[in-house]
Amino acid sequence: MKTLIGGVELFGAEIAELAPSFFKPFAKLPKLAQKSIKLSLPFVFLVLLTIAPLELDQQVQYALAIFVCISMLWTFGALPLPVTALLVPVLLTFYGIFPTDEALMPFADPVVYLLMGGLILAEAFRKHGVDRRLAYLIVSRFGGEVSKILLSFMLVSAMLSMWISNTATVALLIPVVLGIASRAEKDKARLSVLFMIGIGIGSAIGGMATVTGSAPNAVASALLAKETAWSFVDWMKLGLPTSLVLLVMAWAILQKVFRIETKTLDIVPIRKELTEMGRMSAGEKKTIGIFLPTVALWVVGANIGELFGVPPSFMSATIVALGASVLLFATRTLEWQDARTISWDIFLVIGAGLALGEGLQQSGAAQWMADIITSVTGDFHILVIMLIVAAVSVGLSNFMSNTATAAILAPVLIGMSSALGIDPKFLVLVCAMSVSLSFVTPIGTPPFTLIFSTGMVSRRDIAVGGIRVALPAMLVVVAMVYLMVEFGLV
Repeated sequence: MKTLIGGVELFGAEIAELAPSFFKPFAKLPKLAQKSIKLSLPFVFLVLLTIAPLELDQQVQYALAIFVCISMLWTFGALPLPVTALLVPVLLTFYGIFPTDEALMPFADPVVYLLMGGLILAEAFRKHGVDRRLAYLIVSRFGGEVSKILLSFMLVSAMLSMWISNTATVALLIPVVLGIASRAEKDKARLSVLFMIGIGIGSAIGGMATVTGSAPNAVASALLAKETAWSFVDWMKLGLPTSLVLLVMAWAILQKVFRIETKTLDIVPIRKELTEMGRMSAGEKKTIGIFLPTVALWVVGANIGELFGVPPSFMSATIVALGASVLLFATRTLEWQDARTISWDIFLVIGAGLALGEGLQQSGAAQWMADIITSVTGDFHILVIMLIVAAVSVGLSNFMSNTATAAILAPVLIGMSSALGIDPKFLVLVCAMSVSLSFVTPIGTPPFTLIFSTGMVSRRDIAVGGIRVALPAMLVVVAMVYLMVEFGLV
């Protein structure tokens, strides 16, 4: 099956070939056998764990069986992520962990609708070319030095990924990147690699800055909000400075990893493109006119609401996002046909992650797993535990969906925090931010699959650049979370 994203073709067969080498023997099996094994094995474990004579509370045992089955399905990719997501409430009700209404309630969690509003805003950006204008404007202002061009690309990628899909951001920038790199008299291939890895890492880092930046952020925020005071602004207090530090660090590292002899490039084509776009269209003006007040209300809406005596819930980030979405359609900035291109399936995955998390906590399974882990790590310093969580999160998210990784780990980490008697933000935020560092393999995140599919960047390039950035980035994430939570800043 062939899919076109931002002018770049992705072929299912090509992406399937990106599997790590230790899966090669399995890959030699007939396709039907591979699919049958990946689909049946999770359910075999589900049955075995259900009937096994374990000395556990029945609810704990059933929840563990569901957890293992869903985790394997998400890891193997035997079914599409949204289809596996639909199985979560089915199993939770079948095993009697939740009645139907409680099993489905997480799918209507406020954070689901917050992300929905963010994606609708992002669609307005895409439709009216606000994202493209921003990209051209910033790149043209930074001048022709290669180091500054790289910084401008990473900055644009990060800024856009705070509000729109990482994949859409990278798809938008790839043609721009290749066009600029082609202006070099030498080092064209090397420049293409540097710029494309730069925008890929920039999009991942930018996505860490806001709750709407990525699905793992939404999952972690929703779970944290049930345990402690947590809001859209709280995430930005941590996410924005962390993203800025990581962006500068990644920019410096990539220049050392991919050394370029060429020092300057001609950016006249970018300025020409910007000029040809002309003045802002009515659609662009309406999009920005709705977007900027929305962001302002996300940040200070509670204060404004208190000043004018508006109910606090009315000024919540979710209601503001939905109100902005209605305005986009009411002002004809968007038509419903435009909204049909949004990846609605992500809401099923988030809802399933929240439902699975609540099932693990309600049954006591999360606490049981947390107690086992705590018995091993209980004597470790909190910083050591946070580093272990970061390493596990990065490792898993480079080979499976980072949303699924967050959904699997976050409930266990909440239980672990309870067992250790610490604030759950220490471990859950480290996990949520670390899963965004999934740029070491081509299959770690869709933007890097897209970059690899262009044929301009090799696995080795991605691995070398990704590892050099991811390892120190893990330390930065751990340090930032520890300091912000320890001193009560979030």
